[in-house]
Amino acid sequence: MSLRPARLQRSLALSLAVAAALAVGCAHGKPSAEAAAPRSPEPGPEVYRRADADRVTLLEHEVERLRADVRSAEEALVAVESGMRGAQTRTEAVSKLAEARIEVGRAAKRAPWRTDAVAEARAKLDEAERQLGEGHVGSAIFFVSRASRIAETLLAEADLVGKTPGTRYVRSGRVNLRAEPNTDSEVLAVLPVDLPVFPESDDGEWTLVRTVSGQVGWVSGRLLRAR
Repeated sequence: MSLRPARLQRSLALSLAVAAALAVGCAHGKPSAEAAAPRSPEPGPEVYRRADADRVTLLEHEVERLRADVRSAEEALVAVESGMRGAQTRTEAVSKLAEARIEVGRAAKRAPWRTDAVAEARAKLDEAERQLGEGHVGSAIFFVSRASRIAETLLAEADLVGKTPGTRYVRSGRVNLRAEPNTDSEVLAVLPVDLPVFPESDDGEWTLVRTVSGQVGWVSGRLLRAR
């Protein structure tokens, strides 16, 4: 049996009122997931300015090292073409090689996070020793010089880290640097063990850091240690 128009309207109005009341009650009783989720704090522009400054400093050291390599290569070519190759003695080359090994070892201890650069420097020293064994004194000194400049760059980087107050270090290998302070956010980089980071702020268990190479992101605080 169908309802009359007036009764139909009253029934519809009552249904709408009940639905509205239930919606209001749910809204007050349990916040939505969107409203409950806190907004992740955004790094301020000053954080990125400091990160850029760190990056520029390291790039300047690297550019100077590469320029010195070019100058050294040019000098070696001039020496060969002018017949001055024999001016450098084997004794001098052996002494320079020994000094460079000590310097590279010191750089490895002061910048343990730069294992790739240390390996490159040691490969140059091994090549210098091979060249020396074959009687190529000038070539040996050239490779020794390249290894020494790599060590100088690493020591300059270690000086930068040492001058920055509050520096912390990655406790273990393959630590994720994330875009936001949660495990669901984007991974910006994977940080190696002993890498120095410069803390900027905290958000619960997370720490906003900038790396020595100028990256900015969040790391779980429990994965960092003091020196």
